[in-house]
Amino acid sequence: MSGAVVVLVSAVSTSLDDAIAAFNRGEYFDAAELFEKSLAGIDPELKELAGALNRIAAAMHLRFERGGRQATINLLSQAMLTLDDMKPAKGGIDTERLFDEIYAFTEEIRAVPRDERSGLKHRARIFLERRRAPKISRAK
Repeated sequence: MSGAVVVLVSAVSTSLDDAIAAFNRGEYFDAAELFEKSLAGIDPELKELAGALNRIAAAMHLRFERGGRQATINLLSQAMLTLDDMKPAKGGIDTERLFDEIYAFTEEIRAVPRDERSGLKHRARIFLERRRAPKISRAK
């Protein structure tokens, strides 16, 4: 099985690596653009994965930079549908862990009252959400 993991890790392209690095630094807008660009030259087997990662990056940008709630939930839910079929790992990425983190993050957003979009309480919530934001990890 360890041989399979090595093959998966090498399948991730450099452009996808750059996008993942930007995502994990919290540069979600840049990451979304890099994921989008990576789709053109990526192995066809990884296109769905890159598309899901693109939706996650876009959702995180919407949440943290624009305060979006429902659009963020929708994008994350779409990405989870894709990731669920890729568990436990795809392209060297621990998709099971990412799915679990996205699920928890989405549930946290759903728990926020729909009308809470400003004020100190909202800013504090966004600060805490940013600290608990999902990360893209390599499969072990």
